[in-house]
Amino acid sequence: MSRFKPGDLVRVKEGTHQAGMPDHRVAMVIEEGDTSKSYSKAYTILFLGTDVRLKFHEVFLEPFTTS
Repeated sequence: MSRFKPGDLVRVKEGTHQAGMPDHRVAMVIEEGDTSKSYSKAYTILFLGTDVRLKFHEVFLEPFTTS
């Protein structure tokens, strides 16, 4: 079962670095990718307020909450 689905808001975990990623790290899942050999799912995410799309494995993402 997938941890996230398209439309979910996520945050890229602290300590994760990727060129072009905005400082706020908040994004929306736009596409679910294939499961890797390590059994983790990859997701394409779109960072809020930008046109930056990047792909991350689920271990680098966490659900976004406002609390």
